[in-house]
Amino acid sequence: MMMSALTSTLLGRRQAGTWSGARAPVFGIAGRRALLLYLRVTSLVMLMFLIIAFAIDLAQNLDDVLARAEVLEMGKGGILARYLLYRAVDIVTRLFPVACFIGLFASELYRLFNRETTVLAGAGWSPAQTLAVVAVFGCLTGALQFSLERWWRPAAVFAQAELELGGYGARFARGVVGEKRWFVLSGNALRATVLRDGAPELRGVELYRGVVSGDLRDVLVARRAVPTGHENFWRFYDVDLWASLPQQGGEGAARSQGYARKSLYLMTRYDSIDIRLDLFPETLEFYDVPAFYLPQAPLERLAEAGNPLKTPDVDAALWRRWAALFLPGAYALLGASLAPIAGSGRIIAPTRIVALALCGYLALVATKVSWAMGEIGSLSGFTSSWLAIVLALGGTLAAQRVLSRPH
Repeated sequence: MMMSALTSTLLGRRQAGTWSGARAPVFGIAGRRALLLYLRVTSLVMLMFLIIAFAIDLAQNLDDVLARAEVLEMGKGGILARYLLYRAVDIVTRLFPVACFIGLFASELYRLFNRETTVLAGAGWSPAQTLAVVAVFGCLTGALQFSLERWWRPAAVFAQAELELGGYGARFARGVVGEKRWFVLSGNALRATVLRDGAPELRGVELYRGVVSGDLRDVLVARRAVPTGHENFWRFYDVDLWASLPQQGGEGAARSQGYARKSLYLMTRYDSIDIRLDLFPETLEFYDVPAFYLPQAPLERLAEAGNPLKTPDVDAALWRRWAALFLPGAYALLGASLAPIAGSGRIIAPTRIVALALCGYLALVATKVSWAMGEIGSLSGFTSSWLAIVLALGGTLAAQRVLSRPH
């Protein structure tokens, strides 16, 4: 009788002559206790990840961060706190799905070895109800992961870049980006130094028009070029136009020389001239920055079909942000489904636990591999982003089939 009363209470039922006042079990005491346990253990795992990551990061960057405090004339404690906050956002974004898997796996092992699942199963609690609680957990964590991927991590990364703190400060700081770079734009080749800034520009510009098709028409050499504000038009300043002289014998004679041996002559100079150039300003503003770090608005802009310099990681980053809604939940379901296979009651099988944890680790490795393949174009952005979720859900179904077999 005491056990029956206890399990009825855990399931959220009320005895008042009838069961008409019963609530849905997933929202009863047992469901709330399980959900709270999932959140606590996952938070603890994430905190452990943060402590380890902070220790590694500060060992490399602490001196540079404190030196920047003097340059910025800010308090060392304040700049360090800001740096750790920005790093925490980035680290959580990267590792939170892993924490969800480990957290749910550990939580279900705890409940299993405490015989809580055995007691609840005897009271009529089904595995489907446990998965329903995990799904609620997935909704909460999915919303957090989506916000991290879409808004918070880009803001944190570029806040570090603005202050020139840590690795991101060195990689993504505003200013001139190294040596001159080459761009191929609608049959033209452009060579220039990139100024990565909120007002991007090209410096030391050389525009070879027609060179890609093998028919070099002319070369524009300019001191700098900036967006005009009109679609696909750039204003070139201090421009020299170099072109070949008209050839006798017609077009065939001119082509027979080959554009590589043409002599070019200074034809005219301009103080400024507007040139059509299929180059988005956002391409320069975030030049050499991986797409998954970009704020949402410029990422969507770079994903447009009219961008000739669109790279595979742009589509992959967009799809990954939508997949983030479901990724923590998918790995939480996988962790919660694998744990009960480890044993029952007080029976502990360490080898099986390690093997099951390894299965989850392999699924996480598959996630990283598929993302990397999407970024280099080996897989489409859609496939690379959703493959990990499909694999996790497939593992969940396989684990549930194992659990449903008669013992």
